[in-house]
Amino acid sequence: MGFFSSNCEGCGHPLLSLAATEDINRWMNLGVAITPGGSILQGSYDGYGNLGDFSAVVGDATVWHQACWKAAGSPMDYRGPSAPSPDQGWFFEDGAHDLAEPGRGRG
Repeated sequence: MGFFSSNCEGCGHPLLSLAATEDINRWMNLGVAITPGGSILQGSYDGYGNLGDFSAVVGDATVWHQACWKAAGSPMDYRGPSAPSPDQGWFFEDGAHDLAEPGRGRG
């Protein structure tokens, strides 16, 4: 399977593999996945559905960027699978996901 990603429940932007990030959006690589069984998994997104040490979790999970999840009060509920990202978290124009981390300035 090739690159794919799901959109964050908080900001609507996809989890990004580290290779797709720049300084402004590097925080979008750290994700939280809430599985249908209610497990909370956290880690770095690899672009292929794996989050940290957890394999093939992103496709069926409720997905958040870790920073968005914390800004939303760290919700623990499974909300169904998050929407797939049309740009697969990889094939996007420069600047498309240039957002400052929630709670921090654009710095």
